Amino acid sequence: MGDSVKEKIVVSTLKLISEKGYKSTTTRNIAEEAGVNEVTIFRCFGSKKDIVLYALKELELLKPVDERILDNCTWDLKEDLFMLAHEYHKNFTEEKAKIMIGLRSPEIFEEVKEYLLRIPKGFKEVLIKYFEKMYEKGLLNTDDFELLAFYFISLNFGFVLMNVSYGNKLIGFSDREFVKKSIEIFVKAIEKK
Repeated sequence: MGDSVKEKIVVSTLKLISEKGYKSTTTRNIAEEAGVNEVTIFRCFGSKKDIVLYALKELELLKPVDERILDNCTWDLKEDLFMLAHEYHKNFTEEKAKIMIGLRSPEIFEEVKEYLLRIPKGFKEVLIKYFEKMYEKGLLNTDDFELLAFYFISLNFGFVLMNVSYGNKLIGFSDREFVKKSIEIFVKAIEKK
């Protein structure tokens, strides 16, 4: 089987999981969506679960923000947090959020939860390092780096999930507006005067 066939199967699986959830997505659905025979799925992967694990492990579907992003910091709190939030939103797209929601099924959750944690956990580690450096520079009024990181992740993660779940029915502003305004409020609370 060629890589293009495997790719079609993976893309179709993830699309269906994001739309219907893991439990409701069948190999028959996947075959129809990918335009292949159901037997082809079993030859390439073995099972629906194997397709998901392949996407998470081999393709690093839920890859975290890389720590090297800190090299782009200017050490201006507002500017840096805006850049970090932008990177997070670029990495944690609505599509990935839908897939994560679709994979929170008891049938597979235990096997995928470490992968589902990659994005928030990786972002938390990057933020903790950032806040530690900002504190060392005397620019923060608190040294509770983990709480700061968790709060900042919650703002961004929550926005993406709310947007995926409710769209403009609940949220009256764009991603960019949200990030800008929430960072302004956040910075006022933590910046050393």
